[in-house]
Amino acid sequence: MNPKKILIAEDEKPMANALGLKLRSAGYETTLVYDGEAAISSVQSAPFDLIILDLVMPKKDGFFVLAELKKLKIATPVIVSSNLSQEEDIKRAKELGARDYFIKSDTTLAEIVAKVKQWILQ
Repeated sequence: MNPKKILIAEDEKPMANALGLKLRSAGYETTLVYDGEAAISSVQSAPFDLIILDLVMPKKDGFFVLAELKKLKIATPVIVSSNLSQEEDIKRAKELGARDYFIKSDTTLAEIVAKVKQWILQ
């Protein structure tokens, strides 16, 4: 069985690397990108089973990426990982198609991996 592929779009490189390492050790294949433009070009060039998306990134933000995925009819499940904790940000991300949302500062890497496992199994 091929490992499930996860795209991590996160501009904080230490966070992206730690998350990538944790997910790889859990048996997933990960691709790391550090801005919204790279996230969009990655999903256009290869299929992913899941996207973990930061909202505050250079070039294009996560809200733009979510809107673009919808426009391109790319139905890959997206989990938003952000420090934006305002109710309206969460609501906007979910309206744009995010399946789940967690606040980075309140969520451990182990909890993120557990969430990923839940979504990959669905």
